[in-house]
Parts: sequence; C-alpha cells; structure tokens
Amino acid sequence: MRPGGIGAGLIAVCLWGLAPVATRSLVHELAPLPLLTLRQLLAAGVLLPWAVPALRRTDARDLPRFIVAGLLGMVGYNLPVTVGLQWLPASSAGLLLATEPVWVLVIGLVFLGERAGPRVLAGTGVALAGVAVIAGPAALSPGSGTRAVAGAALVLVATLAFGGYMIVLRPLSQKYGPVSATATSTVAGALPYLALVGTVWPPRLSAPAGAELLFLALGSTVAGMLLWNLAVVLGGAGISRLLYLEPVVSVLGAMVFLGERATAAVLAGGLLVTAGVLMMGDWMAWPRRSAPS
Repeated sequence: MRPGGIGAGLIAVCLWGLAPVATRSLVHELAPLPLLTLRQLLAAGVLLPWAVPALRRTDARDLPRFIVAGLLGMVGYNLPVTVGLQWLPASSAGLLLATEPVWVLVIGLVFLGERAGPRVLAGTGVALAGVAVIAGPAALSPGSGTRAVAGAALVLVATLAFGGYMIVLRPLSQKYGPVSATATSTVAGALPYLALVGTVWPPRLSAPAGAELLFLALGSTVAGMLLWNLAVVLGGAGISRLLYLEPVVSVLGAMVFLGERATAAVLAGGLLVTAGVLMMGDWMAWPRRSAPS
C-alpha cells in the first residue's frame, strides 16, 4: 500500500466512525426527517458535478439500478439509523453498524447464489452473537428498554439496506467507476427529500448543531466517500481492513464527545462483532464502502 492511501483511508474511517456520534447529538435538536433532508440535499448538491457527467454517459438500462441503489442508500440506510439513534447510544450503534459485511454476505447467499466457505459462515455466526450481546441487555432494562431495542432493530434494518445497496451498486461501480457511481446514486436517492425542503428551510439551528450538520453532509458523506475511493485507488483491496477501526472510533468518540460509558456488554459484543468480521477475511477484499455513512 502507498502511504497516501493509508492516510486517506484512516481519515475516511474516522469521519464515518464519528457520524453516529454527531447524529446522536443532533437528533436532540433536529428531528430525524428534517435532519436527513438537509444532510442529503447538501451532500447531493456537492456531488452533483460528478453525477451530471456520469448521467450523460449512463446506459438507459442502468438508470433503474441507480435509482434503487440511491433509495437503499439514502433512504433505506440513513433514515433508520437516524431514527434509531434517538434511542440508542452512539457507541452501540457504531458497533452494530460493523455488521454490514454480514448482511452483504447474507444477501449474496440468498439472492445471488453466492457461496461462502466454513470460515466465512463461522465469522457470520460470531458477529451475530456479538449483536445479540450488544442489544440483549437493553431488552431487560426497565423504562427505556423497549426504545433501546427498537433503536437497535432500526440500525440493523439499516445495515441490511446497506447490504442491498452494495449488491445493487457493485456492477455500476465496476462499469462507471466508484466515484461516478456513488455520486449518481447519491443524487438519485436525495430526490425524494426535495418534497420536504419547504418544511425545513431555512433551518433554525444553534451553532454547534449547524456544525454537526455540516460535518455529516460534507465531512462524513462527501469527504469520507471521496477519500475512501482515493484510498482504494492508492492502496488496493487490502485497504478495506482499515474499516475494522470504524467501530472503535465510534465508541471512543461517544465516550469523549457525548460522555457515554461503554458497558461490559457493549465491549464484549463489540469484540465478538469485530472478531466475526475479521474471520470473514479476504471475502471482504472488494471495496465495501461506497455509500454515505
């Protein structure tokens, strides 16, 4: 790997790892739907210069796939995560999001007839056990237990949608390039939010909330995606191993910026999730992250 690729990849992973932290903080001031509307339209506006040339050379037969990919990524992924973070600690959400490779695998096995070896299947089982450990204690806690379980369920639904996004977008990234494919799908997925722009503009946000919104739109979504694609070009498929650091960044960010405390269950579950994903090894060699986080 070239040093520049490692540096770009590490910055991208840090941006994505801090996204649940910023979202968790921002949903206390801005409801999930207005938050998403502002975030996605800002990101789509910045990515539009990449999307327009790609659309001009896009085969008409590929347009439905771009639309489906955009809806899965911008609505199916981001909406459940944002709603779920109202009730779920950012550290737990970051660890649950680390199961994304598992759902990519499951979708590939069920719908595409892909095959996986014993090590990959064992890793999937270990990662899912980690999910149970992270989410399980919330079901037993009084008062907010139901909401915490609902938040965990929504985050897992989002990871499933992200798996579908990757499956749908994969051939488009190979055909048109990852940056063009990601920009085009992002713009397509942001179109439904145009119907809501009149209800949220101009936004009334405090200075810290405004900074968090800009970080999510321009930092996590735009800069993170572009830096990651640069890292893949410079570093090759092996750069994907840097993604194992993403949940670590989420947990540390939640502790530093939100004052969250990582319980024994969260730490044990996080270790299981990480171990399970690591066991899947080179099956994840192709670049998995092309979506906004």
